[in-house]
Amino acid sequence: MSGQNVSAMLSFDAETAIAKHLRVKHGTAVGDVAIAGDEASIGNAANAAISAGDAITVIDKRAPGTRTFVAGGAIAAGDSFTSAAGGKVVTGTGGAEDFGIALTATTADGEYFEGLIA
Repeated sequence: MSGQNVSAMLSFDAETAIAKHLRVKHGTAVGDVAIAGDEASIGNAANAAISAGDAITVIDKRAPGTRTFVAGGAIAAGDSFTSAAGGKVVTGTGGAEDFGIALTATTADGEYFEGLIA
């Protein structure tokens, strides 16, 4: 009988180097993840993977609560945010995947902020 994972934390191998908090998607090989573009993701990287093959933990995007995201530009607290290239998110609701509301603000590309998942 196979086991179950009843946690919001999922374990994978990184297909390439992946920075902490970036959005990730399933990779080309079973059990791998890669950085998501403006497309559906499976969650956010809970730790960094320095190189291909490194173990990485992903916070399931369906898990309730807040999590840290990487901004693709300035985002004000209270703004809606959506998927963008490079595993990041931007203000608005026009991307492939809309997430929720920013609880903290950013002023530049690459900054971290806390977002409430809607």
